Amino acid sequence: MRDKLRRRYQVQKEVIRNGHFEGDIALSELARLGELLYPGEADRPDRKIAVEFEFLRNECEIPMIAGRLQTSLELECQRCLQPLETPMKLDFRLMIDASDELLRDSSVDTLYSEDGFIDVFEVVEDELILAIPLVALHENSDCNEHWPDSSAQSEAAVKDNPFAVLQQLKTTD
Repeated sequence: MRDKLRRRYQVQKEVIRNGHFEGDIALSELARLGELLYPGEADRPDRKIAVEFEFLRNECEIPMIAGRLQTSLELECQRCLQPLETPMKLDFRLMIDASDELLRDSSVDTLYSEDGFIDVFEVVEDELILAIPLVALHENSDCNEHWPDSSAQSEAAVKDNPFAVLQQLKTTD
């Protein structure tokens, strides 16, 4: 059974009952993420993040949180400085309070609780920040007419190769 989404969860209690939660988080609730978006985007009341997750234990009996996020973020194109709609759909799996020894042998990251509680809004915000592209660009470079055409630059680089003369000196002995 899926329960309504809350901000904070007591890890051990939810792992024991195999808690499964879903709901929406308003983008305005995530201040750090809002700083990375197109200006004014985070304040729009219609922007939400669909969240679904569950608490479980892995094969080593370590508590885990696993879930999925789906939203669409409006980033700023670094070419034209205009809004760029970026759909985000991602799955996450995190161990909770795992030891350093276990982390070395695992491909799964860990999350540390505060006195046995975790803030799911922070988890969602961290996952989305990590998923944002480093440089957001429209697929079509025509979004900025002043941006140099990359295909013209690569052709010029091939034609003006200063080491092309050395190819003639190469011997096959």
